[in-house]
Amino acid sequence: MTGISLAGLTKEFDDVTAVDGVDLDVREGEFLVLVGPSGCGKSTTLRLLAGLETPTDGTVSINDRDVTDVEASDRNIAMVFQNYALYPHMSAERNMTFGLKSATDFSGDEADRRVAEAAEILDIEDLLDRKPAALSGGEKQRVAIGRALVRDPDVFLMDEPLSNLDAKLRVQMRAELAELHAELQTTTLYVTHDQVEAMTLGDRVAVMDDGQLQQVAPPQTLYDRPETRFVAEFIGSPGMNTVRARLDGTGDCRAVVWGDSRVELPDPDPGLGTDEPVIFGARPEDFSQDPAGPVDLEVTVTEPLGDSMLVRGTAGGADLEVSLEPRADVRAGNTVSLAPDPDRLHLFDPDTGEAVYHSAPEVANREQSAVVDARTARGG
Repeated sequence: MTGISLAGLTKEFDDVTAVDGVDLDVREGEFLVLVGPSGCGKSTTLRLLAGLETPTDGTVSINDRDVTDVEASDRNIAMVFQNYALYPHMSAERNMTFGLKSATDFSGDEADRRVAEAAEILDIEDLLDRKPAALSGGEKQRVAIGRALVRDPDVFLMDEPLSNLDAKLRVQMRAELAELHAELQTTTLYVTHDQVEAMTLGDRVAVMDDGQLQQVAPPQTLYDRPETRFVAEFIGSPGMNTVRARLDGTGDCRAVVWGDSRVELPDPDPGLGTDEPVIFGARPEDFSQDPAGPVDLEVTVTEPLGDSMLVRGTAGGADLEVSLEPRADVRAGNTVSLAPDPDRLHLFDPDTGEAVYHSAPEVANREQSAVVDARTARGG
């Protein structure tokens, strides 16, 4: 059974297409994260699924039931919003139960039992008598999640629920959301612009840009084998370095050349023509210092991060960011010779942005997919 299915989902506002023909299946019990930059259409997609917007075209199904024309109140979904949406004059408990009797068949005793269970799961038993003004941001978010829990929905929809929290609390709440999903196994679609949330929370991650899905895959697959230049640059902090270059077939191997930099590909025949323009990609951590390295980086800025040192500069006239050992003796004005990891090289079409070559072994991709498929099959 499919938890959620979106087919050809489109939403137009006058002459603006916010969601453009999205096809997406969320497996039953899966935690899928929809991530992308501001304005890419991810929140509109969530609102279409919730029934808060009417699609211009396409269909929405929940548990194999077409709900495209079904009212939001009859879709058996629960939504957690960015701004908590708590009634300021009601206690936490009253916020959690408000409208529960009219929206469900639960009796008063059943509602009280569900509130008690949700409060125990979220560790907010001592907060039920407090009003929102007396709660911290994290406590308000727990109450908002508790309100969703007591409804026993088929689907959880979460719209950037952690964006108003400070950095430390976001980390804590991410862990708690992961634990909560592991316990409840409710199909969840979570929207965020924060790729760290996406990578740490999602069984799979759907990357969206300009109203369209770019790639849907397990987190590590997105990172290791991005299908488009956009995904390569968006996923990762910093994102993948991408450089306009050309393929050179001189000698017995193929190499990527830009300026005075020349990086040989491990595959002598990557299936691409000689002297063809490409976008070369390599992640910051996939460079290492090597006196004989083929890339000479003229350093402009160093950023010590404790566990690593981020070094920015130019090589062959192109901007690069590389992650080196935390105590590397590198300063602005230095020239550092670098060697990229031959098993972590990527090429993209300069016109379409689509990936045309990965040196990363595909075995890791299959193994990651198998882990996710097994976890989904057993309900966790």
